[in-house]
Amino acid sequence: MASSCLNLLVFSFLSVLLISNSQISESVNGVVFPVTRDVHTGQYIAKILLGDSSEPIKLVVDLSGPLLWFDCSSGHVSSSRSLVSGGSSGCLKAKAGNERVSRDGDCDLLVRNGAVGLTARGELAKDVLSFGSVSSPGTVDLLFACAPQWLLRGLASGAQGVMGLGRAQISLPSQLAAETNARRRLTLYLSPSNGVVSTSSVEDVFGVAASRSLVYTPLSTGVSGNYVINVKSIRVNGKKLSVDGPLSAELSTVVPYTMLESSLYAVFAEAYSKAVTKTKSVAPVAPFGLCFASGVDLPPVDLALQSEMVRWKIQGKNLMVDVGDGVRCLGIVDGGSSQVNAIIIGGLQLEGFILDFDLGNSMLGFGQRTPSTSDSLQPQAL
Repeated sequence: MASSCLNLLVFSFLSVLLISNSQISESVNGVVFPVTRDVHTGQYIAKILLGDSSEPIKLVVDLSGPLLWFDCSSGHVSSSRSLVSGGSSGCLKAKAGNERVSRDGDCDLLVRNGAVGLTARGELAKDVLSFGSVSSPGTVDLLFACAPQWLLRGLASGAQGVMGLGRAQISLPSQLAAETNARRRLTLYLSPSNGVVSTSSVEDVFGVAASRSLVYTPLSTGVSGNYVINVKSIRVNGKKLSVDGPLSAELSTVVPYTMLESSLYAVFAEAYSKAVTKTKSVAPVAPFGLCFASGVDLPPVDLALQSEMVRWKIQGKNLMVDVGDGVRCLGIVDGGSSQVNAIIIGGLQLEGFILDFDLGNSMLGFGQRTPSTSDSLQPQAL
């Protein structure tokens, strides 16, 4: 009992600290996880409290991940953790979309590190997730996978696993919605130091004004459970590229920079180079293809969504990467010719935007949050 209370107090402290730093609404009723960016990998790290351990688990946020998994031997010890049997209802949920789930004995399944594309065998387990605040603490049983330590390869230093936020039945949003009978919702806000992952609504987390200022576009789900929107056209400095749309654009938190399929990138890079003819270009620094002398503003990039009137504007710090020695590079790169989706919108381009994944209605709301006020957004609707 004492350990459980300690868990709740520790997580409540983290939540209060997050709310203070981010000016998040203090009326949050749901589950809110603080998120920070790892400076070396560009990955985003969330902390959760699981079981009777007072030590938070650090997880890389994977928007497309089908489940939560971590290295259960990494020092996180919980007496309430237990393996899930192969014939249980939990195993049947995990089986959906997974090729290797055992029928007898423990529930084995494939676990994927989406950051580097590694896959390993894991064991389905369950424990108690602690959340809430001092005045309104809560717990819920959570399914996750125990994975081998080597699967952490490529993750940020100190990360013990991955928080999967995709559409699978045992992803974190799906499980919490099922347990609370709430509408399936996911609120995401990425920033270097005060980001948020929450299964509460934008209104609960950021306030009514923020919620009402979002612009919405249709949201679909890929085969792997990833989130995809359609891009009707791309503009560089206001000029439309000569590419055929619509183009599928996947949203990713494990890819640091937006990646374009090679043929699309070639058209984009040519147009962007022409748009910055007055700016001195310099030799590219991998993985970037376009680099320039520092001290100049790079032209904006607009993604027109379901119509030319609804645009996702990428500009300023969402475009530029400082690589040192007086050089800035464009944070949009060539993703190769084998990309399933023509566009993968990476973490740099998602930063500063409040994203509302309305999973029940298959819609994505987005708006750029201003630093000056807690509820003021700048929706990119023209």
